[in-house]
Amino acid sequence: MSPLLKKSLLIVAGLLMAMLIAVWLSVKINAAEHAKLYAQAWSPSGKCVINTYAPAYGSGTVSNIVRSLSTQSFFRVYDKQGDMLESTEWVLDLHEDGLQDYARWGNERAIYPTDMGYEGWTLPQCA
Repeated sequence: MSPLLKKSLLIVAGLLMAMLIAVWLSVKINAAEHAKLYAQAWSPSGKCVINTYAPAYGSGTVSNIVRSLSTQSFFRVYDKQGDMLESTEWVLDLHEDGLQDYARWGNERAIYPTDMGYEGWTLPQCA
């Protein structure tokens, strides 16, 4: 195989990979922008809320592929003014399952269910 052909194949492979990543990100961003609020839990102090969202992946082959490789829910914590404090929207190493078990507050922590147990954040501003 000639060096020029190798370079050309590498460039084509790189462009294809970049295109796949762009499509993936586009579907994920759109799904998050159109996500439906599924559940809500206020902190005991009333200073923060943890929201559970169900992403709206839409229909079509690409959306179905992204849906099958993604989580069914994600979580965001907001303060009383509406500023987002934390989110699992782009956490890729955990599989959240907020449609079966909701996020909640416990011991001054926002906790949410994952396939590996519960994870969460300590948020002093919410205490």
